[in-house]
Amino acid sequence: MTVTSRSRIKRTILFITAALFVGGVVIAFKSGLSTAAPDARHLFSILGTSYFLAWGAYALLSHVSRDEIRSQFVLMTLSLVAALLLAEVPVWLNLIDYRKTFVSTSFLPWERPNYVPDRELLSLPRPGSTVKTVFGRGNIGESICLPVRPAEPFDVKYDKNGFRNEQDLAEAAVVVIGDSYIESPMMPGPVLATTRLAELYGGTVANLGQSGYGPQQELVVLKRYALTLRAKWIVWVFYEGNDLVDAQRYEERVSVLNGMWNSMNLAWDRSFVLNSLMALARWTHGCVPNQRIAGNYGLIDGGDGHEERVYFLDHTSSIVPTGQELKALQTTANSLKEAYELARSEGAGFMVAFAPTKFRVYHDIARFDGNAQGDLKWWVLNDLPERLHRLVSDISPDIRYVDLTPALSAAAKTKQLVFIPDDTHWTSDGHRVVAETLHAALTDAGQEPPARDERGTQAKAGGTVDIAKGALMVRNKDGTIRYWSDRASELYGWDKRSALGKVSHQLLHTVFPVSLQQIETELLARGFWEGRLVHERRDGTKVTVFSRWELQQDAESKDQSVTIVEINRKLPV
Repeated sequence: MTVTSRSRIKRTILFITAALFVGGVVIAFKSGLSTAAPDARHLFSILGTSYFLAWGAYALLSHVSRDEIRSQFVLMTLSLVAALLLAEVPVWLNLIDYRKTFVSTSFLPWERPNYVPDRELLSLPRPGSTVKTVFGRGNIGESICLPVRPAEPFDVKYDKNGFRNEQDLAEAAVVVIGDSYIESPMMPGPVLATTRLAELYGGTVANLGQSGYGPQQELVVLKRYALTLRAKWIVWVFYEGNDLVDAQRYEERVSVLNGMWNSMNLAWDRSFVLNSLMALARWTHGCVPNQRIAGNYGLIDGGDGHEERVYFLDHTSSIVPTGQELKALQTTANSLKEAYELARSEGAGFMVAFAPTKFRVYHDIARFDGNAQGDLKWWVLNDLPERLHRLVSDISPDIRYVDLTPALSAAAKTKQLVFIPDDTHWTSDGHRVVAETLHAALTDAGQEPPARDERGTQAKAGGTVDIAKGALMVRNKDGTIRYWSDRASELYGWDKRSALGKVSHQLLHTVFPVSLQQIETELLARGFWEGRLVHERRDGTKVTVFSRWELQQDAESKDQSVTIVEINRKLPV
């Protein structure tokens, strides 16, 4: 073999080897960035592997001596380590946070831009600050990478205590406490429910809502800030989408805040290495949609002959509450009880408002047509509005309770868009509906509620159905109807002769929110039950009612002689 042939073969081998090395670098780098949510530690290991592969390729292809290459490698590696250390030292000294530099979204609640930590509230917007805001895409839109809408910028102003009020308040006629639904940083101040409520009520309304707050934090807000405003009414807004979750997580977050301050974990969150790698991943991938929720949408009539997509994210709790949810409900009840007692001690009325998820409002309005993916096709509604009402009534009959669901649903059925299509929060129309509903509830409340009902007998806890306005039946425990009112005939289409002696659940094809056995267990234990039922009229059409069952005999009796008075009121369509 000639020298030329050997040289050609050597070059070919070198070329193939170099290609393998370069290919290894590319494959290693790409594999680290190929996932929808790449892990920074994984990316770091891939880049390290690529670094060593590149040096290997250089050593193989270069004519430089191996000793010289070894010296270059050591010098370059030490230089890179020194540069990384110089970048990280200010983080350890708490002088810089690279999450802000690289626009990271991995902030803990108390470390978000413009927020200050608080050992009870966890975080609070910087008092007296103003945030320039452009709301071009909702929280669901961010998750599934929807196009950004054209939007006008506006200012979000915070008062001296860090709450969303245009000016510092010394007193207020009404104080509204809640989470992001009340603060609503995605909406301009003039359209907020609290602003509109002030116009309707004719007095100052304080907005004491904070994003991410749960019942324990809202109780702190009431103690620190609400009571000092000497309000006539304190309105506590409970959001079903995450308030129970926030109640469960609160103690854990307090522990993190108070026990891991400036810990190595927090230093890693702020580090140059982590945030630069995550920025690299975002740059490489762009926006990666969350496929689990991308199909969670329905179609509604947007007017003018076109359909609008509305996306869903927050879901109600389980149809049968889990142990954790029941514990969170009890935590909520404890917070509400203390809040009510504090409000009463200051001479203020106390109102609890139930804020529903978008799905509860739109579940029978939106058209799904089998497009539901992910979890949406399994979603069902529970009895959380009624369950919360019972908890509130058990605390005191003096607490006013208003469910915002019927008003929002009624507005949605008239083609008013009450929720932002790609977000979990209310639109301007939604805020208006909420303001009008709260104003009506406050106006109806008037003076302090009487201790007894209009019939002069002590009202049972949770009583909400007026017998004069409801469809009344009296039946045995097994459902056999013994009395059937004229209003029942009007509502269901069955006359008395056709209804008497029939089993009510069979006659009306009742759809229960939970099992009938659970309802009967609660009925026997408490003496009453309240909840939503779906019935079928004689003509086959469906009707949703708010139903109250009361035992009229010994609640301990287990035989069929137990008499149940059932009053059903049709809910607004």
